[in-house]
Amino acid sequence: MTTRRALLAGAPTAVLATQSVFAPSALAAALGDAGGAGADTHALEQMMARTLAGELGDGGVARQLASHITEAGFRWEYPTFPVREADSVVAYAFGYRSATGKVDPNTGLSDGAEKPEPGPVNAMLADAVHAIAKVRPVRVYAQWEIAQVLAGKYGMKDVVPIHPAKGPGGKTIYLSTDGVAKAVVAHAGSAQALGKVAVVGHRDHVKRCVLVSRENGMAAAVAREVPLPVQYDPQSAQPWTRRRDAYLLTDLIAQLSMTRGRILSELAG
Repeated sequence: MTTRRALLAGAPTAVLATQSVFAPSALAAALGDAGGAGADTHALEQMMARTLAGELGDGGVARQLASHITEAGFRWEYPTFPVREADSVVAYAFGYRSATGKVDPNTGLSDGAEKPEPGPVNAMLADAVHAIAKVRPVRVYAQWEIAQVLAGKYGMKDVVPIHPAKGPGGKTIYLSTDGVAKAVVAHAGSAQALGKVAVVGHRDHVKRCVLVSRENGMAAAVAREVPLPVQYDPQSAQPWTRRRDAYLLTDLIAQLSMTRGRILSELAG
């Protein structure tokens, strides 16, 4: 197995700071690539590509893998535009609370014997939606966890709630990020009908929310002036949304899965 130590093999020891943490831009500077954090990421990608080339014996594939890993794991920023340019808002929920705690640990779904609650993080996401609406009173498409808070706390009317789907036998099917995007497009009639979409989501989720929205045809980005929550709820019914490291691993895997899906689609013709 290639360890982090092996990945860094060959890097000048001067670029390694205490406890193997890189000083800002030190790695990039040591590799002759100045320019701040972006250069650091590029330099790290180059190192991964060289290491993978040694492991795989294939420089082309190594560069491809390094690019995919870098994009999913080392780039967490997201595209933005001015809030006044928004024509609609699409808000993606982040976890929810179960009153009884009787949930499937794999799906995060309750046993159906209770009414789930939005929880504090979705309340923060509703605050972000409301902040946009005060500047741009446009139509909002929001998962029910956020829509419920918008109605109860702010009395917002022009909100289309996106609810979980019902499967065979009436079983609740919690929508994935992609499922929410598809439901929004279906409600709107087309992605084009949404105009310029301001995406609202948890800080660690919103990059993928934008990617998925765009894959579903939306002209999507994040409202630049509106801060997004980065807090986590330890009581969330969905275990992967209780702690940051658990969620970031989940999202990284989801991003890589999206990349894998695109590659398989290309191979299928």
